[in-house]
Amino acid sequence: MIHAYENYLTKVKQASSNTVSSYLRDIRQFSEWLSEAGVNSIVDATQLNISDYLSQLEDGGRSRSTVSRSLASLKNFYAYLVSSGFLEKTPVVDIHIERGEKKLPMILTGREIELLLAQPVCIEPKGFRDKAMLEVMYATGIRVSELIDLNVDDVNLEQGTIKCSGNKKSRSIPLYPVALQALSIYLRDIRDTMVSGGSEKALFVNVSGSRMSRQGFWKI
Repeated sequence: MIHAYENYLTKVKQASSNTVSSYLRDIRQFSEWLSEAGVNSIVDATQLNISDYLSQLEDGGRSRSTVSRSLASLKNFYAYLVSSGFLEKTPVVDIHIERGEKKLPMILTGREIELLLAQPVCIEPKGFRDKAMLEVMYATGIRVSELIDLNVDDVNLEQGTIKCSGNKKSRSIPLYPVALQALSIYLRDIRDTMVSGGSEKALFVNVSGSRMSRQGFWKI
């Protein structure tokens, strides 16, 4: 059932990989909690089960935004089960979570940005790659998920642009000279020494030669 929902999200809803991963993580965590509570199947969950689960998340120190997201994930999942005929009615009824205060995003100062961009040591291949990634992100303002989804074919060094296909829309974004130089060096001298095979399309790769992951980027 969860596998069928995954197919629905990716093929019918065409949700982003991050959205799919987030939904499935929440649903599987709830399914595991149900098993420990003695409920054999996720389709047997009741309104009380869901309320108890969300209360336990809150009591365990989870933020309100996390609990709200879990509720939204379960609400969408059970709505799918009803529409697909797996269930007659959804157990997610009259369950509300108070939304926490919206936090303003943290903005780096100009000096902090300079320090961040100066961190990569361009001696080993990883340093050149990290320099190119940071400069491209700063130059374009794209998200991490968009950065790691870039392919080599999305780069036009002659025009000094990259093609970003996030949010189901494709757009061409110019690079300033420093970012273009860092990316040019990476593509010309570094990337081919890092890739695991000629068929790899990813622009930025990890030390194993395959596409950089979000977790790998945040580690860096």
